[in-house]
Order: sequence, then C-alpha cells, then structure tokens
Amino acid sequence: MNKMVKITVLNADVNRELEERYAIPNLGPCPFHQKGQVLYTDGTHKPKGMCDYAWDAVKVMAGPLSQEELIQPHGTWLKDDQIGVAACPDGIRPVIFLVETDDGA
Repeated sequence: MNKMVKITVLNADVNRELEERYAIPNLGPCPFHQKGQVLYTDGTHKPKGMCDYAWDAVKVMAGPLSQEELIQPHGTWLKDDQIGVAACPDGIRPVIFLVETDDGA
C-alpha cells in the first residue's frame, strides 16, 4: 500500500520583470496555488485542484516517496533524503512545492 504524500506550496511568486516583458497585462500570480496550500496524493493520482503542469513537476517525486523510496542518492541534494522540493515550469509565476510523505493523512 502506498503512503500518502503531502504537497505544500512553499512559495507562489511573480517575476515582475518577466511579467512586464512577456505576459499579458496584469497576469498576476498563479490562480491555482497559494503559499501555504496543502494537497495530498497517493503518489499516482493528481490531487484535486492541482494544476496539470505543476503535477507533472511534482509527480516524479511523489511516486517514489509514496513507495518509501528515495528521490535522490543519499546525501547529494537536500538535508533530508525523505523530501523533495519541486517547481512548476511557469517561469513568470513559479510555484515551489515541498513534497513529503505524510503518515497522518
């Protein structure tokens, strides 16, 4: 049985310089995700309300974590091998996610 994976939005920002240069007027931050938002997945299925592009970035970490596997070689990236930090591919208004197993969900 897969463990539940908790996905927390750490940051949802707008790069104002890129927004002004490339985006439609008043694009603003991501309409799907806000700082502090928490979503849950079984590692296979996209959480309700999660942007498809963000899910594509997160699912490569959520799947292995749900099966209690490491997503990086031990000690090569993050201080804690049991978590991941991922970003959606929107370069103008990126959203940063913390991905971790959640035994209480």
